[in-house]
Amino acid sequence: MQPSKPEPEKKTKCVCGRRLRDASVYIYRSHGDRYLFHRCECGIEWTVRQNDVDPLQPVSSDEVIEVHKRLAKFEGSIAELLEQPQHPA
Repeated sequence: MQPSKPEPEKKTKCVCGRRLRDASVYIYRSHGDRYLFHRCECGIEWTVRQNDVDPLQPVSSDEVIEVHKRLAKFEGSIAELLEQPQHPA
C-alpha cells in the first residue's frame, strides 16, 4: 500500500487525464476530523482532511430545513457534494 498523498493542487484532471471528481471516495471519521480518501482509476490516491461536525451538538430546525433545501437543489455526485465548501452556521 502506498502512502497517502495530499490533494492535487487546484487541478480538475488527474495526470492520466480523468476528471478528479470522478475518482472513488472513501470516508473515514475520527474523533475530530473527517478524511476523504480519493482514488482515481489509474491508481493515483490523495486525501482531503475536513473538520468534522460534533454529532452531540444540537441542531436547530432552521438548520435542518436549510440543509434539505440545498440538497433538493443539488445535482451531482456524492464526491461533488462532499467537496462543497462548508458554510459556518
